[in-house]
Amino acid sequence: TNAEAGLRDAYRVVEKAAVEVERRQPERADGERRMIADAIGIAAVRYFLVKYSRTKVIAFDIDEALSFEGESGPYLQYAVVRANNIFQKLQDREGVSEAQLLAALASTPPDALDGADGDHELWALVLEASRLDDIVEQVVRSLEFAVLAKYGFGLAQMFNAFYHKAPILNEERQDVRQWRAAAVAYFRQQLTRVLDLMGVSVPPRM
Repeated sequence: TNAEAGLRDAYRVVEKAAVEVERRQPERADGERRMIADAIGIAAVRYFLVKYSRTKVIAFDIDEALSFEGESGPYLQYAVVRANNIFQKLQDREGVSEAQLLAALASTPPDALDGADGDHELWALVLEASRLDDIVEQVVRSLEFAVLAKYGFGLAQMFNAFYHKAPILNEERQDVRQWRAAAVAYFRQQLTRVLDLMGVSVPPRM
């Protein structure tokens, strides 16, 4: 039956994800690797099923669904994991928690936000992340979850471009580093909400 075929495909995706996780994270315990593989496999299947419009006939492609680089659930998960890693490294290097960093914004000069340093990408990322509520309303009206999937993919792409153009960990100016980190925190919150709406969790590592 179609249901049985779907279960078989889901099992194959999780097993293939497990092989990839073992290759990337060989030092992790078996149980932790399995938990990560389950999260990635579920993301792969769910995102693949919703990224197409309701009227489109889907031919499931396991490699496309599991890609960490293409339009896929694991790609969105990886963007959030990358953002999490930024805050973990700030904590490890400087002993500053995310909460402390964000609390300090109230007394941080806003000069880094005037665009003089070419930080237009920061504003673009924040603006795009702020569109989530409008996107959700559009999904509710149209019953097209593909709209949410496409939005999440575009937001993840924008973050990855920001990540490479506007460094945080290697930024020497503290005020610039703080504002950029704040933008990343907001992005992460919004993309995590996107994934949650699709029933997808974010693993601790990928």
